[in-house]
Amino acid sequence: MAGALLASVTVADSGATPHRAEAILEQGRAQRPTKDFSLKGRLLLARDRTIPLEILVQNTATDTRTIYRSATTALLVIQPVRGAPTFFLRGTGQLTAEQRREKFLDGNFSYDDLGWGFLQWPAPVYVGADRQRGRNCHLLEARSDTEPYRRVRLWIDQEYHGLLRAEAFNEADVLVRRWAVTSFRKVGEIWIPRAIEISSLPPGQSLPAQDKSRLEIDGGSYDAQLPAEWFAPEHF
Repeated sequence: MAGALLASVTVADSGATPHRAEAILEQGRAQRPTKDFSLKGRLLLARDRTIPLEILVQNTATDTRTIYRSATTALLVIQPVRGAPTFFLRGTGQLTAEQRREKFLDGNFSYDDLGWGFLQWPAPVYVGADRQRGRNCHLLEARSDTEPYRRVRLWIDQEYHGLLRAEAFNEADVLVRRWAVTSFRKVGEIWIPRAIEISSLPPGQSLPAQDKSRLEIDGGSYDAQLPAEWFAPEHF
């Protein structure tokens, strides 16, 4: 399945540079919302478990701060406009690199996965053009020598500059994780992913053996004017 997908890629020659890839990602950052918003959703886990989830987002000129909250669990993710995200779990404080790899609410999303840190990795490369879910996409690739995923492929919508799909590979260059934005919905003035699916692919197993979790958004409020103190790391 992955092989068939990559076989359809049209590789560009003169455009295959880090500068072009960074410019594409920059277009997405430029569309970052300027106001706070809140969302109501649910996390669908394996074995038909569903957990209600509230997502609170504060946007400033320098970063986006997101709280994922369910019952007694609250995770704060601080994503600078430039640079790597940081993570704070209520009752634990700032998460270490090893802690960030643990599962959020016992699903397939790790804490790290909720930070989308690979979108900030340095020197991404433009690979070519592809189609995903009927949309024309830029296909980019980012690499890291220090992160758990060593290579990530990104499908970025050419018109709206949003991420539609990502595939992550481990140190052995084996596909181990896949993200897919399956639909969108409008909240106030902004479009957000309505559903994000993440699949874990145990090395050596075929795609039908994948383990999935799905984050779904049911609705929300834009320009929510959320209290700034909610997003202070010291509260976690």
